[in-house]
Amino acid sequence: MASEFRARSLGHALRYKGNAGMWTWMLHRVTGLGILAFLIIHVADTAIVVYNPEFYDHTLEIYRSPLFRVAELAIFFAVIFHALNGLRIIIQDFWPLAMAHQRRLAWAAAGITAVAILPIAWLMLAPLFGLRPEPGVERHERRMRERGQAVEMSAAAPANAPVAPVSMEGAR
Repeated sequence: MASEFRARSLGHALRYKGNAGMWTWMLHRVTGLGILAFLIIHVADTAIVVYNPEFYDHTLEIYRSPLFRVAELAIFFAVIFHALNGLRIIIQDFWPLAMAHQRRLAWAAAGITAVAILPIAWLMLAPLFGLRPEPGVERHERRMRERGQAVEMSAAAPANAPVAPVSMEGAR
């Protein structure tokens, strides 16, 4: 007895009435794969510094582009959602009575993710629109001035800013 196969469209599959359970299941898998892809790329591009420092510097320049800023924000979203949804799954696995509140727990995980991503989005995207200075630029410029190297001045650090001495003794 063979089963009948009916071709269905992607739109039909996405209209499945699984509601919050189906979408959190799907998003949990997608965020997990996204985090894995990021880790593989991160290990590979960090290993490049040993073999070809110039190429590594070039990749860092690429990572400063607006497209990669948005991609980094997506990685932060993936990590936060994946962690919170994983906690929801653990709660439901260990306390079966929580299954009656699956939808509320899913929305709570989504809501906490949305609230948590807001400050991260501000830190990462505001410099693209000139709403705040780039993080770390002022410190970098101070260190370059201490070394006597030429620095492009940004609006974040005034030319007469005091320079704090940097000692490597405490780092050892």
